[in-house]
Amino acid sequence: MTTPKYALGSTDAEIARLQRQAAVIAEPTAALLQRGGIEPGMRVLDLGCGPGDVTFQLADIVGPQGSVLGLELDAAQLAAADRRRDEQGLTTVTFQQGDARTFVAEQPFDAVVCRLLLMHLPDPVEVLIHHLGNLRPGGCFVAVDYDMSGARAYPDVPLYTQVGSWMQAGFRHVGAEPNIGMSFPEMFGRAGLTDVGTLGFQLYFGPDERWAVGYVVDVVRSLKPLLLASGVVTEDDMELDTLEDRLDAQIREQHAGWTMPTIVGGWGRWR
Repeated sequence: MTTPKYALGSTDAEIARLQRQAAVIAEPTAALLQRGGIEPGMRVLDLGCGPGDVTFQLADIVGPQGSVLGLELDAAQLAAADRRRDEQGLTTVTFQQGDARTFVAEQPFDAVVCRLLLMHLPDPVEVLIHHLGNLRPGGCFVAVDYDMSGARAYPDVPLYTQVGSWMQAGFRHVGAEPNIGMSFPEMFGRAGLTDVGTLGFQLYFGPDERWAVGYVVDVVRSLKPLLLASGVVTEDDMELDTLEDRLDAQIREQHAGWTMPTIVGGWGRWR
């Protein structure tokens, strides 16, 4: 089985962007984890943990009587996670290098969790099925991912719509599925999980929230090689140096409310 690489890489800039992203979606992530069944005292596996943000949120939820193992294949991401754990003095968190698609635990977990992982995998249902073997009977699998079709502006902001189409094309160019949250009910059922549930959170922004525009442009900047490779846009048409100013100006001109991609949680139990 060939392991796909994370499409956006693991440079210092990308690791820093992942941490900014984690801060933006921390609140809906915590709500979805708990709605999916994460409780105090659990032993939890966090797949594709990156620099550790979800792992740390899980540690807060399971508390001192629980524990969390963060699994990450990329050495640079893993080093950042280890450093941050040590800085926080967390004794209930362990990180381990491993492939989220093939990892087999020595002892079953109460829960397996992943965020923004399944969208990057060519075989997400097979990965769900594989990890049933890492769950105790009655254990839960909780995934948090995006439905990028939820990103929109009202009134319409043509440049924002265009940027959204660029992003979707860039991800699909490398085999990722940017709207995977829409498929969670079917995927979880097909994997054999029961008590399947899904819930989506939408973050809304007003025309004066320039920081959020900058966040979107940061994502475009990280995606730039994929966007150019996909052929959906040229470097001249992208005009990345002025994109933030132009997007901000259109949002303000339209007095638009706008949303980022829907943050979708899916969960189910293994009986």
